[in-house]
Amino acid sequence: MLGALGVLLASVLPVAVAVVTGMLIGSIGPALDAGLSSPAGRHTFVLLAVAGALVMVQQTLAPVLAALGETLGREVDRDLQQRVMAAVGRPEGTAHLTDPQVLDALRVVRGLGMTETDRPSQAVGALAVVLPAWLRAVAAAATLVAFHWWVGLLWLLTWPVVVHFMQREYFRVGRVGYASSNALRQAEYLRDLVLARPAAKEVRLWGLLDWLVERFERSWRQATEPVWRQRKPRARVVFGATGTIAVVNLVSYATLAWSGVHHDIGLGAVAIYAQALALANNYTAFDDNNAYLSFAGAAVPRVLSLDAGLAATAAPAGLRLAELPTAFPAERISFAGVRFHYPGTEREALRGVDLEIAAGRSLAIVGDNGAGKSSLVKLLCGLHTPTSGSIRVDGHDLADLDQAAWRSKIGVLFQDFARYHLTVAENIGMGAPQYADDRERLRDAAHRAGALSLIEGLPGGWDTILSPEYTGGTDLSGGQWQRIALARALFAVDAGAQVLILDEPTAALDVRAEAEIYERFLELTAGLTTILISHRFSTVRCAERIIVLQDGVVAEDGGHDELLARRGRYAAMFDLQAARFTEPAPGEEAGLGLQATAEAGHA
Repeated sequence: MLGALGVLLASVLPVAVAVVTGMLIGSIGPALDAGLSSPAGRHTFVLLAVAGALVMVQQTLAPVLAALGETLGREVDRDLQQRVMAAVGRPEGTAHLTDPQVLDALRVVRGLGMTETDRPSQAVGALAVVLPAWLRAVAAAATLVAFHWWVGLLWLLTWPVVVHFMQREYFRVGRVGYASSNALRQAEYLRDLVLARPAAKEVRLWGLLDWLVERFERSWRQATEPVWRQRKPRARVVFGATGTIAVVNLVSYATLAWSGVHHDIGLGAVAIYAQALALANNYTAFDDNNAYLSFAGAAVPRVLSLDAGLAATAAPAGLRLAELPTAFPAERISFAGVRFHYPGTEREALRGVDLEIAAGRSLAIVGDNGAGKSSLVKLLCGLHTPTSGSIRVDGHDLADLDQAAWRSKIGVLFQDFARYHLTVAENIGMGAPQYADDRERLRDAAHRAGALSLIEGLPGGWDTILSPEYTGGTDLSGGQWQRIALARALFAVDAGAQVLILDEPTAALDVRAEAEIYERFLELTAGLTTILISHRFSTVRCAERIIVLQDGVVAEDGGHDELLARRGRYAAMFDLQAARFTEPAPGEEAGLGLQATAEAGHA
């Protein structure tokens, strides 16, 4: 309401100032003739006071309106960013985050434009300038109707036509930029390699800075030069619009001059209509503000299309089993003929997996890299859906379960777990956000994961931010981070999760820490349906049952001793790993190599 009132006042005040100023000029002659103390003189002073007051209000209003435009613009940006977050987070799986087309659209809406001038907030700020200017031009044209009706009508018809063609041109060139989103994504990746911390060590160690800067510049130019060539408005549109305005101005000013010279109108009227013409020209279809409106206008449809497109992938509400028993699964998890390939690829990660996992028991999955171990886990978590086949939990098809309810039954430590730039308490509490404020639960999970002493030794304890990029924050070693991630998974178990998935849970731990996890494995997993993925056979042999995945299918299935006795793929991998701890290192005498008490001893 306040903004609308401000726009209205900003539109009307300049016209009012023009009219009052013209009246003031016209009153000076009679006032001088009659004397300043005469009624005519007093009338002149009143007009002068009114003109001054209007100018003061006009000058005060301009910065207020600009500030309102900036504030509203920030709100628009925030709202659109929230819509993007909701749209990306709405799908139950993560397949859309590996879809190049979605990533291209996401790159656009994440920044809400190719440059700062493409942001919707810029369009809102521009609207605070363009709209009053447009209304001023309309009011000025209405004033010119009192001079000659056809002059006012000419201006009323000219501006809409010019604006239509220029805005259409700006919008055309604004859309061109988004065609290069994929190339720009590559350029931004190269930029972030230099600016971000993860690659900082290798960039310096290998002297990559100059190479990355050169590659970034080349990629950026390849992506943007075609865009900027297209972003030049077509000459026929620009010259046609400016030529039309020039002709209308020539006719208008010539008519005004003719009327003034021939005394058809007085000096005051000439002043009023001259200022009205200036105000009519004050609106322009060629400035940056009009361009901001059109360029940023291309970002909003992207947000809406992304929101609508990803919403279509969400499951229909009310058609799934949302109320799950406390002990779920209570019987088994079954994979029947499950095949799967990732979006955009032809190669199948899983090629017909048939597997039953008994509830409350532990299962280890081993296999070469690319055998399908992590893919199996992602399907079980509902992050992807099988290409064919089915996954059933206690007889219920996984697709028929409410995914939020099912995931509340899962505690997981991914191999590539997230390292949140948040406090220790928040990092662990994310395993069950509804209990994140329960410090006793957090302490218990941290103790079980062997992370409690680590946390209590941090500068800010539980409130320490786990990133050196923030004041008072700190970073952790790989093994320390793995303990925090394990605590997060165990926190989910404490909150009611019945399935515990551990994907390489000891990969970053030292020998002593790994031995602790090994010795406490049965305690940590007691009563849980546990799925363990590891290349370390000292950990794998703790499981009650082991399967070997090979080329996307279950190649072997059994207990540790049983699989060794078969002398198949599992035995070959076990022997290969054990040999590294029993054979002497090159240059050492036999029997004096690494002792087998660390990992092979556990094996």
